[in-house]
Amino acid sequence: MNKDALHDEALLKILKDKASSTIAVFGRGEYFNVYGDDERFVATNIFKSDVCLKNVTLQTGETMKYVAVNRGQYEKVVRETIVLLRCSVELYQSQGGVWTMTKRGSPGNTVDFEQEVGVADQAPIFAVYLHPSDTDNRVTLCAWDAANVRIIVSEFNDTPAFSQVEQCIFGLCPTEYILMNTDSTSAAAKKLSNMFVKMDVYQKPRNLGESLKPKSDWEEVMKCVVENSKKEFEATSVSVKECIQMLHANYSNEYGEMEKYSIHNYGSHGIMHLDSGAVEALELFQLNYNYLEKNTNLTLFNVINKCKTLPGEKMLRDWISHPLCEIDTINSRLDIVEGLMENPSIRLKLRDSLLARMPDCSQLARKLMRKTMLNDLNRFYQATMILDNIDHKLDELAKSMDGKAENAVNNLLKKDMETILEKVVRFQGLCEEFFDFEYEKENKEIRVRVDLVPEIQNVKDKLEHVEELAQKLRKKYSARLGLDNMKLDKNAQYGYYFRCTLKDEKILRKSTVNILETTKGSGIKFNLPELADINEEFMDLHLKYIKAEEQVVAMLCEKSKEFIPLIPAISNICATLDVLVSMATFSEMSSKLYTRPKLLPMGSKKLKLIQCRHPVIESTSTKPYIPNDVILDNDRLIVLTGANMGGKSTYLRSAALSILLAQIGCFVPCDSAEISVIDGIYTRVGASDKQSKGISTFMAEMLDCAAILQRAGENSFVVIDELGRGTSTFDGYGIASAIAQDILNRIKCLCIFATHFHEMGELAQQDGAVALQMGVQIENNEIHMLYKVLDGVAQCSFGLQVAKMVGLNEKVVEKAANLLDVLERKTAVDKEKLLNSGDLRAAILELEAN
Repeated sequence: MNKDALHDEALLKILKDKASSTIAVFGRGEYFNVYGDDERFVATNIFKSDVCLKNVTLQTGETMKYVAVNRGQYEKVVRETIVLLRCSVELYQSQGGVWTMTKRGSPGNTVDFEQEVGVADQAPIFAVYLHPSDTDNRVTLCAWDAANVRIIVSEFNDTPAFSQVEQCIFGLCPTEYILMNTDSTSAAAKKLSNMFVKMDVYQKPRNLGESLKPKSDWEEVMKCVVENSKKEFEATSVSVKECIQMLHANYSNEYGEMEKYSIHNYGSHGIMHLDSGAVEALELFQLNYNYLEKNTNLTLFNVINKCKTLPGEKMLRDWISHPLCEIDTINSRLDIVEGLMENPSIRLKLRDSLLARMPDCSQLARKLMRKTMLNDLNRFYQATMILDNIDHKLDELAKSMDGKAENAVNNLLKKDMETILEKVVRFQGLCEEFFDFEYEKENKEIRVRVDLVPEIQNVKDKLEHVEELAQKLRKKYSARLGLDNMKLDKNAQYGYYFRCTLKDEKILRKSTVNILETTKGSGIKFNLPELADINEEFMDLHLKYIKAEEQVVAMLCEKSKEFIPLIPAISNICATLDVLVSMATFSEMSSKLYTRPKLLPMGSKKLKLIQCRHPVIESTSTKPYIPNDVILDNDRLIVLTGANMGGKSTYLRSAALSILLAQIGCFVPCDSAEISVIDGIYTRVGASDKQSKGISTFMAEMLDCAAILQRAGENSFVVIDELGRGTSTFDGYGIASAIAQDILNRIKCLCIFATHFHEMGELAQQDGAVALQMGVQIENNEIHMLYKVLDGVAQCSFGLQVAKMVGLNEKVVEKAANLLDVLERKTAVDKEKLLNSGDLRAAILELEAN
């Protein structure tokens, strides 16, 4: 390796000054080197081997290990470092004998590495400010959302367990967070830390020895704020400004000076409460950052997702994580979904012909704000033309519904769309005047119209003459060498050159041609002495053409600046339509009926789902799904008993998912549905420990129940499945009974409580409760699951029959049956004592407070 080319001192300074969570890559032509601690990181985490390590001796005499990778391996290093390992990458190139950073990317900003990483999601970064003097647990939360070029602000009074912060985490999917004004060892900070770590979000700084930069001056912050948002930024609270200043100081250097941010208030008003427990229990989506990664996880998001755009996928997940409580807005969504289902031709045109061709406007806005290119302006122009066609299709949709959906279409889509279209008319005219669309059709590449610029026209005519000379030379030597397949090509490196296949190499070796390059893909590239004069003229003309075109492009870019801030709004409109089309497509394509729910005002306390089904199981199972009715009205609590594997969990999940689908504006998997709008879904489903955090199965159950008893209100919906399995039978029965009674008599919300304690069926004797069971059929001492809900209480849990059914040794089953008989004859339970809930409830709530 050439020691002089290493620029040792500069290289060592870069390695010394960079953050430990940043990988520095040094470009050396077609190869790329990674040095020092970075090479160990790359070898260990990406290539999983130290075989690739090499040694180099620097001019200082110091020996350093390095990894040399080719271009394909370099792209793998960049992609996996940013996307999977959540670290930053800096690329340095030698320019004039000096190492210069040419690209920088992080988990929150991959624009520079779009070619290497692909279209990646840009994750927000959080700053969390806890108000220590407040007794109401007040929190200020801000997020630097580079993907949508906005700063998100939220201030609220939270629960002791920070449930609203948790909802913000899985709703916005940050990658990192900064804790502003609290000692990280405090009890509140530890709770926050556990919450963030659970969803793969890490506190900055991550590593020992790193430190945060001091907050920026407010004047510096305002330089990156879009003009029409400055007053709103100035009106924010002191704590919000401190969060924004800290985010700006530590992340703004990753973004271009042209990027101008707006402000977005992220409130919980009018939103159904969901926590991470409900997301996991109902299998709504992946909690971690890589939620859009295509996978086989059977989640509600993956089943519903028929979106054609990346912003649409993001918005669908946001809708699932934030179901609405406002009936008018929900019904507007349902009106449009219904119209799209009844008009398949319009739906298919929107989905497959228009939305499928819409550029990713969130990425496009970022690129145009950083460096405006002709191709990107053309993509923006195409986006506006697609939006124009979408506007016409929405007019057709409104007319086809006899005015029924007209208000919904106008309120959710067309008002904002037409405002944007009025503003971009001048931009469209500008593009149509200067862009050569005929050339684009023939060559798949946009360029400026040459007839509008005399200098470009003059150069173009000369270039065409030069190409004619090169073609004559090709014909001459094609005949002389006997190469019928000889082609003429050109590029910026070689100018004009000839090309033929590898099988003609022997002929070329015998001639006087100059072979430039030989590859399997493109064959043999070569030139001739007679091409030298032609290429000299070509290169000169080509440079003049580029300079003349650059001047026109610069003028176009300057005139286009006022329109670039409209791109995020276009993205939002198209994403909204994409989600509505996706829900209509999903509902229409499903094998069984999806129906429009009738929504009742909050407080009606009525749930009537006729022949309700589980949307995920039904769409993925090869067996026929057996539906059931879910009816809660006068009876607001269902005590559901039945055999193991009898369908209890599926029954309660299908009810919760139907409510959630209804409140995001989607049709539901029922023959008919009446649903009172609810303010939150609370769950205690499954039995699992968290050993790494010192939490046993029983403790996990109690923490979930504490959250339910503290947060659920009379307009909530609660599902509890198999509570009390983590402790002794009698303790478990007593706790389960006490919690069920508290929900029934104090909270008074709608609830389905599935249990193996069939003695709990006695709760049905109280007003507001009903006992149901999952039906079974026993023939020849064998159990058959009916998966149908029947009245009454199950005789038992049929555990022995299920054990036998799955193949447990018969002698073991027989021994278990004998022991069970003995225990049942000896057992005498003081049920009145166990049903006394007062002390139990107080003890459980104490867990949540701590």
